[in-house]
Amino acid sequence: MLILQIFHLYQDNSARCWIFEKNQLEEVPVHTNFPELKESIDLSVVSHQCFGLTLGPGEVMIAVVRSLDPNMLDQMYQARTQKAVVEFIWIGGQFLGIPLNKDIYISNKQSAKSSETNFLWWGSNILWSLKNYEKCETGLVLWDVIAALQVLMKSAPAFLETLMHKWVTDLFSDDQQRVSIDALCQCRKDMMSNVSSRKLHLLNIICRKVMLRDPAGENGNSTSTDLWSSLLLSSERELRERLVAFTFAAVLNRKSYFLKGTCAENMWFPVGVAQMRSWVSMNSGGVHNQLRSLSSTIKRLGSRINSVCEYSAKETCAYCSAPVHFESPDIALCGSVDPTIVPTERHKLSRCAASMRLCSVLEPTWYCVCCGGMVDKLVPETYFTMKTSPLLNAADPDVELSLYSAPAVPRCPFCGILLQRLMPEFLLSVSPV
Repeated sequence: MLILQIFHLYQDNSARCWIFEKNQLEEVPVHTNFPELKESIDLSVVSHQCFGLTLGPGEVMIAVVRSLDPNMLDQMYQARTQKAVVEFIWIGGQFLGIPLNKDIYISNKQSAKSSETNFLWWGSNILWSLKNYEKCETGLVLWDVIAALQVLMKSAPAFLETLMHKWVTDLFSDDQQRVSIDALCQCRKDMMSNVSSRKLHLLNIICRKVMLRDPAGENGNSTSTDLWSSLLLSSERELRERLVAFTFAAVLNRKSYFLKGTCAENMWFPVGVAQMRSWVSMNSGGVHNQLRSLSSTIKRLGSRINSVCEYSAKETCAYCSAPVHFESPDIALCGSVDPTIVPTERHKLSRCAASMRLCSVLEPTWYCVCCGGMVDKLVPETYFTMKTSPLLNAADPDVELSLYSAPAVPRCPFCGILLQRLMPEFLLSVSPV
């Protein structure tokens, strides 16, 4: 079913909306009700002297670019630079071509019937938007959906909890079996291994930016927090194992191509293999059996491994040249096991979230605004399109060359969103929310 939403501004400063569905064009009213707003916004007012408008990526708000009244600006400081503003207007609480989802209904005797219907439209449209993001072809840009969920967390926490329980159970369910909340509380490893990496990225974003955004528990309860914390830990652990398995398989593929005399110059060059093997050894009791097998296979390569990947277990601090031992995949302390180094003189260093190697202090690094991870070495795009864990079908380590010949992309391996260059704090934020 093709649903096309069209907004148009007229010369009389009015705005109208149509839905194109089943070969019919039908005009629908534009409602802007949202819990954080005291009253609806009249689009005919905000469209005055409007330069244009566009739908948000999640299609739950409109961004309107309109001119500023020069009389309202400080002529000395603002008149020459401030020419227009972007105003975000909520539209997710209206009919957008998606049927209402009655599974998220919560009776509230204190609210009017129209308000309950408005919540149902919001829930239905948000679920529809998140479902579309499960497709890897769709860019993972959902700041407008996250902003809406954050408002619901404050204004209607019970409704948000029901909405997110509905979404997460659908996320792990298939056509044959429906997953329950009780099963999710156990966070079984096979449950995580059988879903796509995109779904795990969505789960991580929702957990971090919405469900666990309130550490004091003012809008929820400890049971709910435990559920989402457990889901986040299990999801990130699964993604880390997939990243390590993806890197190990790339090493073995390069070795295979070299033995066959085939050129492997266009293949992705694995980095941080020694650190990843250290991580597998530290967590040998909790990682997948096949991952331990891959690590052992790489160990048997011996000195030949340097020809197919970057393999250096010894690392030194960029500030004082003290040795840095691998103790965590996220951060490091120089000389942490050297008794001759005073603890106060140890430098705290960041590790690359994609390679577990120490991040460079001389070259700019990438930064994830969701999880806060630092990325120094990028991974191929095919890592982000995995349907299931590569360890489920890793009996033969040789996989197609196309998996490792794809270009590397600046995306967070744990959130899937585009990374940003780390910028000084005094600069303006690039986030619209």
